Amino acid sequence: MSCASIVDGQKGEEVEASSSAAQSGTAQQGSTGGQKLAASLSEWIEQRESQGNIAESQKTILDKAKSTGEISTSDYEKAWSDYRQCMIDKGYKEIKLIKYPSGLYVEAGHKQGTTIQESRYSDDSTECGDEYVADVQDVYGIIVGNPNLYADQAQAVVDCLHRDSLVPKDYTVSRFNKEFSGTDGNTSFDMQNLQVRSCLVSNGYNVGYATDDTEQLW
Repeated sequence: MSCASIVDGQKGEEVEASSSAAQSGTAQQGSTGGQKLAASLSEWIEQRESQGNIAESQKTILDKAKSTGEISTSDYEKAWSDYRQCMIDKGYKEIKLIKYPSGLYVEAGHKQGTTIQESRYSDDSTECGDEYVADVQDVYGIIVGNPNLYADQAQAVVDCLHRDSLVPKDYTVSRFNKEFSGTDGNTSFDMQNLQVRSCLVSNGYNVGYATDDTEQLW
């Protein structure tokens, strides 16, 4: 759940661009030839629920998604509201959310605190996230960013970029992997475009810039 800290930098400086297996730990690296997480969204949610440890309030939302194929805006915003309140109750000054065009929310980054502060924040955000929003966030990310349920994160991102007409039709997964892992930060698409970032974030890629809005935690 915890978001990368924002560091001071020049305008447009990329703060973080990394990949993490956000979708229940099942996303795979590299080419999988179209391998899917599951045959359907309902099946994938069933797999998550079978692993247990999903808070009741989130399970109620996921059970609805199994039958409707969506998470309502009100349910999604309530999950994030509960997370925010949980963190405020733990003593943080504010919790800010960044909203992407797809409706996806992510918590804004923050200025680096002390080692003790960062450790506490990590523990608290994990606790509040597990209780109120983490599983809902993963499923919402799949719905808006990976409706074809591709197991490979990169393939899911490229599919999203194609669906939103953000890259040419001949843009490939191998090209994305090469560009995204490059050290010069150059890509053939605008990494700061909010629709692009929505495709990335919903599929487990954390991308932040020094110009992004930040939250004041302490």
